[in-house]
Amino acid sequence: MQKSGEFPLAGPTTVLQALALAGGFKDFAKTESIVIVRKNQAVVPVNYKRIADGKEVSQNVFLSPGDTILVP
Repeated sequence: MQKSGEFPLAGPTTVLQALALAGGFKDFAKTESIVIVRKNQAVVPVNYKRIADGKEVSQNVFLSPGDTILVP
């Protein structure tokens, strides 16, 4: 991510919107291996490339309070 850290969300926010708020990806980001770690420790895999290609738009989930997005 270009900007890491906490970002307050003003309303319902999808994972792609949150990634845009963080400034997008650095060149070495593994965008096919993103995960959302939920407050209850559940892990939600997100493949940005498949969402962007329109193949798995269902992965563009809404974030919940306390979620953390990890981009390797």
